[in-house]
Amino acid sequence: MEEQDGPGRELNAYERVLAEDRRVVREMLRVSIGGAHAGLAITAFIVVLFAAIGGTVWALIVGGAVAFWFTFALIAVVGGGRRGWAAVKRAYLLTFGWAGWL
Repeated sequence: MEEQDGPGRELNAYERVLAEDRRVVREMLRVSIGGAHAGLAITAFIVVLFAAIGGTVWALIVGGAVAFWFTFALIAVVGGGRRGWAAVKRAYLLTFGWAGWL
């Protein structure tokens, strides 16, 4: 009997463990649009807090850093092949999706 290669073949024990580990890591790192909305709200609150306590300059620095990160994420996503609203949504998730892990 010949060994099969490709997606239809049965995995050995080592490959099954690796596949399960990868699935667990993907689930752990998954972000949602709800988490991204929460991240945006938290970020906006922090920028307003910086404006109230530290002045406009600090609010512009923090807001500019977030805007830079979003722009960098958008460029990376577009470079990866996504276009239009799909690219904007992925960049939004990359920028603000961290709040889903709180």
